[in-house]
Amino acid sequence: MGKFGDVHSSAVKASRSKPRRPLSAPSKVQARKAAAAPPPVPRDLRLATFLLWLLVLVPPFLLAPVAKESFRQPKLLASEWLALASLLCLAWGLRRVSEVRLAELWRLPAVRLLLPLLLVATAGLATTRHPLQAREGLIDLWIGGAALAAWSMALPKATLERLLRGLLWPAAALGVIGILQFHGLWHPLELFGLAPTSRLAVTSLAGNPGDLGAYLVLPALIAQSSLRQRLRAGEAWSRPAVWGTAAALVLSIYALLITQTLTAVAALALGSLLLWGSLLSRRRAAALLAAGAVAAVALVAAVPPLRHRIVEKVDLAAAGDWNSVLTGRLDGWRAALWMLEEHPLTGVGQSGYLPEFVPAKLALLDRGVEFVPDPSLAVFANAHNELLTAGAEWGLPGLLAVAWGLWVLLAALRRSERPERMLAGAGMAALLVLACLDFPFHLALVAYPALLFLSWVLHPAEEGA
Repeated sequence: MGKFGDVHSSAVKASRSKPRRPLSAPSKVQARKAAAAPPPVPRDLRLATFLLWLLVLVPPFLLAPVAKESFRQPKLLASEWLALASLLCLAWGLRRVSEVRLAELWRLPAVRLLLPLLLVATAGLATTRHPLQAREGLIDLWIGGAALAAWSMALPKATLERLLRGLLWPAAALGVIGILQFHGLWHPLELFGLAPTSRLAVTSLAGNPGDLGAYLVLPALIAQSSLRQRLRAGEAWSRPAVWGTAAALVLSIYALLITQTLTAVAALALGSLLLWGSLLSRRRAAALLAAGAVAAVALVAAVPPLRHRIVEKVDLAAAGDWNSVLTGRLDGWRAALWMLEEHPLTGVGQSGYLPEFVPAKLALLDRGVEFVPDPSLAVFANAHNELLTAGAEWGLPGLLAVAWGLWVLLAALRRSERPERMLAGAGMAALLVLACLDFPFHLALVAYPALLFLSWVLHPAEEGA
């Protein structure tokens, strides 16, 4: 082979004599990047997060015209199945946990809040006169409770925050549909017996203006907090995330106002007041309060049906007709107190309020209590007050369990960091207003976003767990 063969043989010898650097050996820069990169997200957590995104985005748009409840029932079924599927994924991830101690579980805020409630409600099976309703109601209660506990324990707080911000998408979409209905531009649903201009015709895909108004409260608060954080971080208004958040906020507030749901308006007003009052100095908070009052008056003036509704309520209050001011809620509250009086230790059982309402009403009528003569309010499915419903169905032990749960929530709120505490406190106050004058935890459309929010509030990191 001559010279070429000698060169090749010497090159082979030289290559054998020098140690070769592996081709796959990373450089120092690559090594530093690999060390700084976060660990990969487990597959079970990714799948659970995907299912929760479906829970946030899909149920608000579901309806089934042939169902008994065309709007509420499909949303409930979809929300529960998606919640259960997310629980299965998170349970799959338990294989990474080597040991679970009961003492450590009890230290988790969500477990401390839920365990007394679930035990008291389940114990009612032994005494209720309505076992079928109790079993069905307990299934819903246990699914919601398990979801709250699992989401708060297993999901990272950043994931929960992204899911909460994701509520702005369906809220804005439902708000747009309601606005188009209100202004007579589009009526996707033909509602029998309702004039297109009536309040009850502003349904969007929630099916009820009260449901729609209650659903929009949390997204409106989250949008306010998110918009402030983005602007303080230096993001420009030209960025889609900034103007998109602002647009979702405007749509949610306007849609909430045109539903004329005064309970939702009060909840949003209180939550917003607490949010901005805690973030600003006293002088700025006072100026913002004054500006907010002027804006509220202007908005009421800009929405004639809302103005007429408020004037009507003021006239009824001046006449002393408080039951009509509260749209007959006193009837439901009195029936709940009668049930608590008759069954103070056990209550009537989970979901027993509806079948016990007629006996309660007849007994109260015998005592001379006057009920609102409105056929649509002849029967109450619940007390339109979550606390009184708990007392009626669970008795005094149930009220004690609810009080304990509120104490756990307040403890988690006190231990949270200040920026998060402001939104958490505002959201909890808004939910409390809804719970005292409505039934948000009986509506899947409102309850499951609220459970996501409470999972964020009760995240164990907030208590040093």
